[in-house]
Amino acid sequence: MSEANIYWDEYVRAGEERARSLNNRGPLRFDDDGQLSRDILDAYQEHGFYVLTNVLSSEEAEDLTQELDALMDNAPVVPDGLLDKKGRPSKYSPYYSLSDDDPPVVRLLSHTIMMSDAALRAYAHPQILRMVASINGPDFIPFHEAIQYKVANNGVPTHWHQDGRTHWTEDGAALEKPDGSGKTHGFNLSIACTNCTPANGLWVVPGSHRHWRLAGGGKFPSITDQIPEAVPVTMSPGDCMLVSRSSLHGSYANKTPKRRMTLLLGYHKRDSAIGAETTNVHAFIRTGGPEWVKYDEERVLRRSRMIPLAIDARRQRYPDEEPYEYTGAYLGSGEWNEQSRAEISKEGDEYWRLDMTL
Repeated sequence: MSEANIYWDEYVRAGEERARSLNNRGPLRFDDDGQLSRDILDAYQEHGFYVLTNVLSSEEAEDLTQELDALMDNAPVVPDGLLDKKGRPSKYSPYYSLSDDDPPVVRLLSHTIMMSDAALRAYAHPQILRMVASINGPDFIPFHEAIQYKVANNGVPTHWHQDGRTHWTEDGAALEKPDGSGKTHGFNLSIACTNCTPANGLWVVPGSHRHWRLAGGGKFPSITDQIPEAVPVTMSPGDCMLVSRSSLHGSYANKTPKRRMTLLLGYHKRDSAIGAETTNVHAFIRTGGPEWVKYDEERVLRRSRMIPLAIDARRQRYPDEEPYEYTGAYLGSGEWNEQSRAEISKEGDEYWRLDMTL
């Protein structure tokens, strides 16, 4: 075994030991009032992330994985290419982000709930939405959705970064308070469709959501850096991981023979978005920009429509399940049918053009 592998193995063992000490992993639980259990909320607010186990049933996780695998199998072989690796037309070619490698490999597919009914239904999982409401308030709003993908053997790394860019003081302190009140950058929720391991999955620096690394001319670490405080996030299919968008996180190159695929769903507080001015990198056919924008109420109301549409789509598939009742305001019909499907994907007026980066 090479010295590099020995060092990596030691880094992983130490990271896994740190992860076990955090007590931020377990099943999704609620109190008698229907709110997220206090210990889960406290651990999330302290560390900036939490792993929720077995949120999706095995049957739903399998349905989701099959649909997302089909989408990834249809990726173009070159950026904006017309054909996939099997010579078929790549239906959503412009939406895929590919690496700069030769040959390039796919790493991201943006705006997935427009392409996959299983993803749209997962977006409205009643326990997930109850959890979101406990953190962001019952009038929570959407952010962005995507498939995050690392191909086997040659999956590209995701550089160490903090997503949040808006709600910091000049010296880099978070406007969000330790109890979760105040202006926030929202959180990313990743649903695991494959096993996520230290070698192919996300690493997070606990507690890093309290300070912005870029303040005062600072920089993010290189992804080649093995940060001593970081911990790996391990998941099995059906598990979910919520991570504050203010947390420092990244993932190393996947050199393993196993792909890693997660469905990213994002959520914001309504009062953190309305009136915010920032650079938006997500309201594009694929992550790009940036574009300077100020979010007004109409934009938020129109984008929020995807929540009731997803709830109705899930209700139609799971009629015996009690659906989540969304009390936030939105514009447009919340009925999921072929007309609304056409409306959210209408060329030039797709729902994702209202995504909100904070």
